Amino acid sequence: MLTDSLSPPPSTPWVAIVPLVALLPAVFCMIDIARHPSTRGLTPQAWLAICAFGNVFGLVAYLKFGRDGDR
Repeated sequence: MLTDSLSPPPSTPWVAIVPLVALLPAVFCMIDIARHPSTRGLTPQAWLAICAFGNVFGLVAYLKFGRDGDR
């Protein structure tokens, strides 16, 4: 009975794809900050930290409030 509970779950491709899909917007924002360092409100380093650790809210905040409108 103990060995039944320790068996690994069935392998599915979604287990590998979901984290990649979650990382794509963060990578996009970080590349955008690196290519265009003129940002509004905060320094580019602060926006990088917010995008890295702020999950979806940080990414949306950068795209709405931090991205310079001259582009």
